[in-house]
Amino acid sequence: MRPSPVATAALALLLGLPAAALPPALERQLAALPSAERARLVERHARLREMAPQERAALRRRIADWDALPRQERRDRRDAWAAWQALPESERERLRAAARAYAALPPERQQALNERYAELDDYERTGWLLGPDLGADWPQLHGLFALVPVSERAALLEALRGLGVRARADLAMLAQRTPPEEREALRSSLLSVAPENRAAWLRRQVGPAP
Repeated sequence: MRPSPVATAALALLLGLPAAALPPALERQLAALPSAERARLVERHARLREMAPQERAALRRRIADWDALPRQERRDRRDAWAAWQALPESERERLRAAARAYAALPPERQQALNERYAELDDYERTGWLLGPDLGADWPQLHGLFALVPVSERAALLEALRGLGVRARADLAMLAQRTPPEEREALRSSLLSVAPENRAAWLRRQVGPAP
């Protein structure tokens, strides 16, 4: 959950305050926040009070640099960070290894890869944010999950990550066979099946292997 505008403004204000108790006006604003968000902000305030002056100055510069970015770039970075947080640790480690391999490439090879990535459609780039496994399958699965309501997204991603390679291939085949007006029913059916039975259920929907 993203912090509210009140919480964001309060954090910016705290960066300019001395290491002391919160002012009454800010206390009243904090009291209006949801309890979880208020607790996070109070914890940040405690960390800020422990910072050395040069550390606080560096943090203020980072916030100023962030605010200076174009709105779309800030949105893209927030989306990438949220996607990273949602990945299982095994996939994060694979991506760290890929980043190390990329950093070791000569500049011209890096540039070529950057250009290939820039040529991808938006939906393909979004798919790679879901990790190496789902990213590779996303061009085939995209049609089934393209217009999923936000409230259903987490459950569907969890279901996808619980499927093996064969089951995802079966689901991709179903996605290609299913007309747009029937995709919501297919998603609901998939989620209604117990996780341990989904691979077998998908195999039955696709039909016996040739």
